[in-house]
Amino acid sequence: MSYQESHWNKDAVSPTGVKGLMMLTQATAKQVKVKDRTNPKESIFGGALYFKQRLKKIPARIPEPDRTWLALASYNVGFGHLEDARIITQKLGKNPDKWIDVKRALPLLTKKKWYSKTKHGYARGKEPVIYVDNIRSYLDLLIWYTGNKEINEASAVSKTKIQID
Repeated sequence: MSYQESHWNKDAVSPTGVKGLMMLTQATAKQVKVKDRTNPKESIFGGALYFKQRLKKIPARIPEPDRTWLALASYNVGFGHLEDARIITQKLGKNPDKWIDVKRALPLLTKKKWYSKTKHGYARGKEPVIYVDNIRSYLDLLIWYTGNKEINEASAVSKTKIQID
């Protein structure tokens, strides 16, 4: 999450004013008791706590991994907008408990036809889709890399050779 949020830049600041490794808003930082959003330890612990809070808000009936993907989207776009997208998903005859269906509805929050009928209004609904997809890709890559001993050993040998040469 931190890599997706800030590319591990503790001093990162977005045009919307979010800051730090976990790109916390001022309101979120206050909620999770982070005093300095650019302090790496505070940012990571605050972001982890905020993610845990998002995860708890996802209905318990939703199984993994959809539960995590929806919580990540909520971290990015806000729980209210996620719920708006889930309602739209249901109106489209799809499953609001499945990430694959909700991810198709989130971008509709950029269209007046859809967001004007929601509780929380307009949202940059394409962003949480990209956010979750990128995190899933990073996770897949890490699982693949750390789960393949031959590649890890070859990488270690290669690094040793470079240092010796």
